Amino acid sequence: MEDFSDLMPEEKHRFLICCVMGLTQLKGSQTFPNPLYHLGYEIKIVEWDSLLNSRGEIVAPDLVLVSDRSSHALVVECKSSKLKKEQIDRYENVHTADLPDWGIKSPDSRQLTHDITLVASYENGRTVCTTLNQWGCSFPALEVGLVAITKIANDFSRRELNELFPVPIRLSYAPQYLYPIGRDSPDHLVMDQVMQALLNRLNMNKHENFSISLEEIVTDIFPYWNEMGTQIKEKISLNIRRVVATASRTDLKSFIIYRNRKILFKVPTYWNTRSLQSFQEAGARYVNKLKKEYVQKTIDKWC
Repeated sequence: MEDFSDLMPEEKHRFLICCVMGLTQLKGSQTFPNPLYHLGYEIKIVEWDSLLNSRGEIVAPDLVLVSDRSSHALVVECKSSKLKKEQIDRYENVHTADLPDWGIKSPDSRQLTHDITLVASYENGRTVCTTLNQWGCSFPALEVGLVAITKIANDFSRRELNELFPVPIRLSYAPQYLYPIGRDSPDHLVMDQVMQALLNRLNMNKHENFSISLEEIVTDIFPYWNEMGTQIKEKISLNIRRVVATASRTDLKSFIIYRNRKILFKVPTYWNTRSLQSFQEAGARYVNKLKKEYVQKTIDKWC
């Protein structure tokens, strides 16, 4: 992936979330650094759907990052589409006093502050800026570009954050493994992640009779599963169950059985190199088949 426009429409929102998450990681790189980690920020919330603001209205931030060092929280909303006035209004009524009700804790809650932070791609950054100006909104906004993440509107309440940007990156190196599939990810991407997790488990396991629960596969795929919201986890789990169940009845039926949320392997000598390779090849063919079906549906939709 060299360009944001190369992404499937369903994946752009998830991709923006991954870019922000990458800034908080212990191990950064020259192509995707981790400046928020060095400021003490940690990921506390990923896509929670039922948080309330001071007026009792529902807000659903994509990320909440917290630095205990500065007693500061970034409440992040990633925008791959138009920013609506009602969404601005709900976030303007998020007060720092609401954050403890979200489970956000700080060594000194009396000193805790926060910034609502908007994140857009270079495709719609200008539109976000125009909307903020139109409604007189002071939220800081970041734009994810090909070679940098840049502050494009308003200031943060913390000087060190204002001095941080622009952050040089290479967009093609965005750490998508941090949030590898979302609620709307196409089936071929879901199955590709499942296959990677299954192959990793098979390589580690040496028992004759091998099975694995779907929950174990899910937690292998998502490094921040415990920080994710209940509704997003339910949706993703449902999609994974559906894709695995279909695969076990069709293209992978010679290799696996899916029953009672467990995947059982039919081939007793699966650790044999040839058996493992056959399973891997069958999985790759199935992923490719699902991808072709997705492309054809997309073509049919726009024809």
